[in-house]
Amino acid sequence: MTRHARVAVGVAASLMAVTLPGLAQGQPPSINVTVPQPPPADQPLIRNIPRPTLSIEGGAGLLGYLSGTGRIGPAWNLRVTGEFTPRLAAEASYLGAANRRSDDTGTLTYTSLDGGLRYNLLLADQAPVQPFLAAGLGYAAWIGPGGAPAGLVIPVSAGVERMLTEHVKIGARLNLRPSFFEDLGHGYERNPPGGSTWSLTAGAGGAF
Repeated sequence: MTRHARVAVGVAASLMAVTLPGLAQGQPPSINVTVPQPPPADQPLIRNIPRPTLSIEGGAGLLGYLSGTGRIGPAWNLRVTGEFTPRLAAEASYLGAANRRSDDTGTLTYTSLDGGLRYNLLLADQAPVQPFLAAGLGYAAWIGPGGAPAGLVIPVSAGVERMLTEHVKIGARLNLRPSFFEDLGHGYERNPPGGSTWSLTAGAGGAF
């Protein structure tokens, strides 16, 4: 008998010595298998840090007029966001700016208040930053030479944001604000300039 054959016979004999006594007593061989048990009913099956449902943020950037009414100037904003689901949120925004008129007749101070809905294109845990789109409806006023006391704006935004900590987030967005029912001319232009604007802002805020 070769050495390999003797090793095989020894292994077989050892296995029989372990299993035969149990079989003789009508008991199957024991196999230790650990089956994971679910957590108690008062604990969640999946642990995850909850996303904040309310955030307040402020920022600054640049604003320009689509029709060339004024030169590019500084802008500032304040925004409150309330989250309904990980995809959908409501926003209320204030945007202000100061722009020197292109005809050098003075400075237009821009004020806009609006509300709208925001849709997150990706969930917060799917990428390093969360891209989103937003649209709404609001009011705007232009104070200064040739200004207008009121106009309708329809803001449309695209941007990104991310949480830095559990309660601090940062973000940036490009915003277009077509405006209607305003006249920013001086009273003699055949085609008076309008108040539609674009803005690029970045900001930070607290999330709760």
